[in-house]
Amino acid sequence: MAVYDENILKNPFYLALEKQRPDLCSRVAEVHGIVLVPCRGSLSGGSYTAAQFENNVLLPAEQGYQTVDGKEVSIENNQVNLGSGFLNSASVPILFEETFYNEKEQAYSILCISRPIDCEMWSFCPVPGLYCLKNVEEVKEFLGRHAEKLDKFIAAFCSSFKELDRKGLRHHIDAVHSLYIKCLQCLLRDSRLKVLTKQELQMALLKQAVEMYIHHGIHDFLFSYVGTLEASQDAAFNKTARGLQDLQQKDIGVKSEFSINIPRAKRELNQLNRCTSPQQKLLCLRKVALTIMQSPSRTVNLEAICADDLLSVILYLLVKTEIPNWMANLSYIKNFHFCNSVKDDLSYCLTSFEAAVEYISQGNLSQDPTFTTWCMWMEYH
Repeated sequence: MAVYDENILKNPFYLALEKQRPDLCSRVAEVHGIVLVPCRGSLSGGSYTAAQFENNVLLPAEQGYQTVDGKEVSIENNQVNLGSGFLNSASVPILFEETFYNEKEQAYSILCISRPIDCEMWSFCPVPGLYCLKNVEEVKEFLGRHAEKLDKFIAAFCSSFKELDRKGLRHHIDAVHSLYIKCLQCLLRDSRLKVLTKQELQMALLKQAVEMYIHHGIHDFLFSYVGTLEASQDAAFNKTARGLQDLQQKDIGVKSEFSINIPRAKRELNQLNRCTSPQQKLLCLRKVALTIMQSPSRTVNLEAICADDLLSVILYLLVKTEIPNWMANLSYIKNFHFCNSVKDDLSYCLTSFEAAVEYISQGNLSQDPTFTTWCMWMEYH
């Protein structure tokens, strides 16, 4: 079924709640209350605080519900509405509901929500209301049996791909976009899916799923084609990058507080060419950026950090990480990502990596590998 689903028993937050706060689990069951469980894609991992647990356990009240720590919450129109006691009034979409029972056969509800309800308490949460499918396994789980309907269109595209080889990039973009629209329209003929997609979140998820599914099916053909187109530019970039192997972090102003994150960021970046869709590649770049900026002293918010801090580390990573086809990857993401209607931190990450690649390509680091020059170049562009 084309509606978001996940196994709550494998959700990191729910597992931590059961293990660390069995008292809350017992209490919510006794009063037939509700546990709010942020979907796994909105969780950054790590440990959870007592306040985070108490904020997500709802007990029946005279009007609606209250969190264990006394904040007011109401639930209507498939939304969790935050009331008195929260720093910001907001509504968080409910993805699905399940009923759980404890060993005494006492029932309580689980509401899987699209993000943590109080972002101030969490290390990172995505754009409100926006959830991203991250890999083909999640996509297949989301689409369920409907994925089979798309296979015939993908097979037909792959069998006719050789005919496209003699045509230009614009023709390839149009052909893939046509495949995307055809597959989306095919699923929307199903009356049950049509009803579900009247919800903005579900429609966004369906678009993501269709795009990622078709790209996974045609990836070997399409990405190879883009790689061929960008081969000469990639060769030139790689030659420039090889000449910068003696570059030191201090040369481009990498702050010491971020240096410790570079090995982990490199490991994340090395996953880029294993991604089989533009969306997955974008999520990889975002994960790299989040890894770079992680600090014990503050939360991670890409929109709030200093761009120069992020970009200086990206420059260093581009030189030191062996990604042989940066131009192909950037072209693939820009030209074949069709459902990116929201201006969010994914596009911010893409812009950051594009700027760094362009700066290196122009030979600026070779001429004067200093942070001052980099900042002046960024202001001018």
